[in-house]
Amino acid sequence: MIEPDETLVVARAKRNFAAKGHGDRAWDADNAVQAPLCGGSILVLSQEERDEYLDQARHELRSEPGA
Repeated sequence: MIEPDETLVVARAKRNFAAKGHGDRAWDADNAVQAPLCGGSILVLSQEERDEYLDQARHELRSEPGA
C-alpha cells in the first residue's frame, strides 16, 4: 500500500477540522487569531489532537478509489 502524500494529508486534516466548526479553536499557533472579534482567546489544538486528525485523513485518503 502506498502512503498518501503528506501535503494532501495535512490539507485533508485541516479541512476536516474546519468542517467540525470549532469556532474557538485553531489548528496551530500560526493560524490562531491574536485578537478574536469576540474578545475571548483562541485555543490551539494539542499535538495529540492534530495527530488524530492526521490519522483520520490518512485513513480517508487510503480508502478513496484509486488510492
